Amino acid sequence: MAILESTQPKNLHLDEPNVEEGLLSSILSDAKKSLTIEVLFKQASTLQISGQWERARQLYQMWLSQEAHHPQKHLAMYNYGAILQSCGDLETAHKVYEECVSLCPKLAQAHINLGLVYESLGKIDQAIAQWSLLVSQQHQDASVDPAMLVLALNHIGRVHENQKRYVLAAQALEHSLQIDPKQASAIQHLVHIRQKACMWPVYQKTGIVNPNDMLMYSSPLSMLAHADDPVQQLLTAYSFVTRTFNFPEERMCPVKRYNHQKIRIGYVSGDLCTHAVGLLLPELMEGHDPSRFETYAYDYSVEDSTALRERLKNAFTQFRSIKSLSDHDAAQLIVEDQIDILVDLHGLSSGCRPGIFAKHPAPVQGTYLGFIGTTAMPWFDFVIADRYVVPDEQRIYFKEKVLAVDGCFLPLSKTERSSHVSTRKELGLPESAFVMASFGNSYKINPALVDSWFNILKRVDSAVLWLTHDNEAATKNLKDYAKASNIDLERLIFTPRVSLEAYRCNIKLADVFLDTYPYNCGSTTNDVIQAGVPMITLSGETMVSRMGGSILNALQLQKMIATDFQSYEDLAVELSTQDGQDLSIKAKAENISQAAQRLIQSLEHGYENLYLDNFKH
Repeated sequence: MAILESTQPKNLHLDEPNVEEGLLSSILSDAKKSLTIEVLFKQASTLQISGQWERARQLYQMWLSQEAHHPQKHLAMYNYGAILQSCGDLETAHKVYEECVSLCPKLAQAHINLGLVYESLGKIDQAIAQWSLLVSQQHQDASVDPAMLVLALNHIGRVHENQKRYVLAAQALEHSLQIDPKQASAIQHLVHIRQKACMWPVYQKTGIVNPNDMLMYSSPLSMLAHADDPVQQLLTAYSFVTRTFNFPEERMCPVKRYNHQKIRIGYVSGDLCTHAVGLLLPELMEGHDPSRFETYAYDYSVEDSTALRERLKNAFTQFRSIKSLSDHDAAQLIVEDQIDILVDLHGLSSGCRPGIFAKHPAPVQGTYLGFIGTTAMPWFDFVIADRYVVPDEQRIYFKEKVLAVDGCFLPLSKTERSSHVSTRKELGLPESAFVMASFGNSYKINPALVDSWFNILKRVDSAVLWLTHDNEAATKNLKDYAKASNIDLERLIFTPRVSLEAYRCNIKLADVFLDTYPYNCGSTTNDVIQAGVPMITLSGETMVSRMGGSILNALQLQKMIATDFQSYEDLAVELSTQDGQDLSIKAKAENISQAAQRLIQSLEHGYENLYLDNFKH
């Protein structure tokens, strides 16, 4: 969702006469030389284009020291600030932009950039205030550029969204869409914000944006959580990729197959840290057979300084950082490493870098784990799945060829035993209650799912529903929905997010874990199984809605898989009774180990087949 990200500062330009580049040295050496602002802009631009940013900065600094009362000083101040901002001198840029807006309050671009500088300095509220000041000008001055108002409102919405202030974020984007209702990215963000805040119905008329536009411009991630419809998910992914990723395809890889003694597998990821994907990976990466495979990580993850991060760094044969590399340079590094099979661990999820794969730096490329559905990206040859999450009849809805592994496609792994001990009393859970937990992200919650949870509460008097307090808006809206459904609010218990260790310990206090639908839990399910807590899942028609069932099926816990809401509710009710205790079969450690080993072996077999098949063709 990159459209609403921070924009790079740009210089303002005037109609400029041609000036010989040979004058640059004399201009800089003669600080007393008087320049017109047109010549200043021309010379500074020439310096920037040639990469001489420091000389351009010096030129502006010199001119401003001489032209303290120039009527267009604010324009030079703006360009000077843009150079400082681009070079990372935020403190000086902040002062320059402040002087610029004081000289010319109507210069919208300066307000935009000053807000971005505040944001980069961690002064979030001041950034929002700066953009809001620009927005407020439209009520006093009709000449304010609508495009600048839209940009300011989108920045306000983006920052509020990052701070989980979803109501304010939605209001900002709705205002933006009133000015320009054809913004695909703003609509896309608004839909997902409404999901995260449990603002239902998610698709409803907003100003002059109708529900159909909201549906058409939904992000693929939003659609995973909204519709258990493989056709809709394919169309949404295709639409998103078409309008977002306009990369020309290249063929940087010079061969169809390298001739290595060991097959080289490259994994590209920004989630090799404490992230849902990173949490699943250690044993899989450590389990690759070193006599047959070499594994390369192309990493751009956050350095979270955790033991998991260090373990992941040591799990690969080679660990390459591409955080500071452009897509082209990262692809060139992959070519130089002669990677045989390149695997993307993002798909269409946040942080993806499809520009690398559009350059085809490896003979065979695929996607895995980061996005549980088709990416519709033309540069992926395969997607790693299993025969449960993508049955044969569903493969038609995937742009990628399905590389089907045995058992569960998710790498189940043993989690470290926590020394942390919690009690129900500490967490506000009734001692004698039948505790039904669901800790999925708030955007995975929808009215049909909540109605099913409430039906269970109505059928089981001792039951309480234990949820994560993800954000203020979602908690309030869920409570309001409960009131409207005649559910006693004391039967809804919200717990704030805690550390990974505490969370894994807390799960053990539940009597049952209720999976979300249509977007099932992934790494959370692994934690639930490790905690020995029975989990009920609902399998539908899409890959993401069959993820929980894939895990339970691989662990021979098929009794806990429902196929509709009625059976989902019946399983929970049965589990709450003495007669239902046979359902609470705890997954044995050896089942998890066997499933993990089965995945590694079949995945490696699949890689070998891909390698050989590509050579044949």
